[in-house]
This record gives sequence, structure tokens and C-alpha cells, in this order.
Amino acid sequence: MEHTSKQFELELEDLRSSLLAMGGIVEAQMERAMRAIATNDSELVEAVSREDKKVNSLQMDIDRKGMEIIAKRQPAAVDLRQILCTMQAAGDIERIGDEIKKIAERAKQFQANERFQSLRLNEVKHIGVLVQDMLKETLNAFARLDVIAAGEVIGRDKAVDEEFERIMRLIVTYTLEDPRTIGAGIEIAFLAKAAERVADHTKNLSEYVIHIVQGKDPRHGG
Repeated sequence: MEHTSKQFELELEDLRSSLLAMGGIVEAQMERAMRAIATNDSELVEAVSREDKKVNSLQMDIDRKGMEIIAKRQPAAVDLRQILCTMQAAGDIERIGDEIKKIAERAKQFQANERFQSLRLNEVKHIGVLVQDMLKETLNAFARLDVIAAGEVIGRDKAVDEEFERIMRLIVTYTLEDPRTIGAGIEIAFLAKAAERVADHTKNLSEYVIHIVQGKDPRHGG
């Protein structure tokens, strides 16, 4: 029985390690995407696209491992929550990777007047930094199963939403003043929205931490 228990612990640890490896990749992708916004470096964009394939592969691997553990061990309570939440978290990380890829691809070619270039290099960069910090902290919280840190990350999502709304107001103001800039405004809106979606999925990761540890689903105020 001790041998079986030890093997089960190793399987759970392997599952969590795979998730954290997946998270490390998207964290690096986000850093590259934000540099691409500032530099228009096509090599950074290509690197983000290459890494996206690794993220997709890891998600499928985590799903397979999770289902095998459930079938073989028939876990209950906290162990089952950890497996299911890890599989759900892998789905959110995969979607984070998709949003980051959108950011990188839209950063590759961007032509606009000075006002929109400033908006892109300052406000979009700022929301990106907020999201990067959230992503880093939520991965650390998942690694430690730290509900306090996870709760703090959830609280930061509001700041990202507020920043997104501020960017959208600026876009509306600029395009009303000069309708010729509507195309550039749409590009900026897509960049900001992708960053905001990364924050939403990052918030989900922190909610999974709370669900694993406390057995309570904090989504929708639960």
C-alpha cells in the first residue's frame, strides 16, 4: 500500500510539473510578445508561434495523464480536485498562449500616426506589464498551492479591466477627432483585448488554486 501511495504522489507531482512547465512557456511567450510590440521584431513573433505548438502538445499530454490517473487510482476529495483543476488549468494556459500569439502577430506590422504609436508603446505596454505580473504570480501560487497569493491575483484583474476601458476611451476619442485613424484604433483595441483576455484566464488559474485547497469554487462569487 505504501508503494502504491508513493507512486500516486509521484504521478500527481508529474502532472503539476507538466502544468508549471506549460506555464513557464507562456510566461516567456508573453515577455517576447511585449518586446515585439516595442520593436516590431519578426523573430520574436516567430518564436512565440513556435512555442505555441509546445503549449498545445503539453495540454494534450496533461489531459492524457490526468485521465489515466483517474482511471487507475480512482482518487477522491482533494486529490480528485487537484487532478481536475490541473486539467482545467491546462486548458486556460493553452488559451493564454493563443491570446499571446494574437498579440505577437498584430505587433509585427503596425503603422499609425504619432498619437497611436504613443498609445501602443505606453498604454498597451502598461496593460501588458500588469498581465505579465499577474501571470507570474498565479503560476507561483499554483506551484505552492498558496490561496493568499491566488486571492491577491484575482483582485488584480479589476485593474486590468479598468486599464482596458481607459484604452478604449482613448481610441474612441482619437478616432472621432480623425476618422482616418480608425484602422489603427482597431489594431490597438485587438492588442488590448487580447491582453485583457490573458488576465481573465490568469484569474481562472488562481481560482483553481482556491478550489483545490479549500474545496470551494470561487467563480461567480461562489
